[in-house]
Amino acid sequence: MTTKAAAPTLAPDTRTRILDLAEALLLERGFNAFSYQHLAKELGVKPAAIHYHFPSKDDLGTALVTRQLRRLRKWRDLPRVADLPPVEQLEALFAVYDNHLGHDRRVCLFGSLAADFRTLPPLMQAELRTFNRELTEWLAQVLAVGRATASLRFVGSPAAKAAQVLTTLAGALQVARVHDETPFQVIVGQLRLELLA
Repeated sequence: MTTKAAAPTLAPDTRTRILDLAEALLLERGFNAFSYQHLAKELGVKPAAIHYHFPSKDDLGTALVTRQLRRLRKWRDLPRVADLPPVEQLEALFAVYDNHLGHDRRVCLFGSLAADFRTLPPLMQAELRTFNRELTEWLAQVLAVGRATASLRFVGSPAAKAAQVLTTLAGALQVARVHDETPFQVIVGQLRLELLA
């Protein structure tokens, strides 16, 4: 009997490793609290290797937000999300934020960058606005369908409620960072009480 060898796993390329580490530092410390020196030391490379892939920190920051925007688009279009009824789509969104909580109580990308927004390069600001707009529009659509099918309830416009839910989730992650995960769970529980029909 022959055994089939497992397919080799490829190590992430240098560019991906840089993005992964920069994202972790961004969510842990904020965009302005790490440098190429931090990245180079952690990755065991020279700063020139970072500059090769991202000539400036502005380029790196924009690449981080662009990558997150691609992830958002991929996630919302996955059949396991897109084909769900509105209540389950809302729960899928809550699970994304809960996942941040499970990673050393990290904040979300928007929550991390909003504090530094005025110091971010213009292209990075534009990408962050696009990310926030697309996430808000997606959630507003979920809420609108949920209200139309009587599975979700809320007062006001779907767009306003979507903005409120997203800022509440971002804020809940901030509170969890200061305390523990209990306030986050209480806040998400309150959102469920207010939204689920």
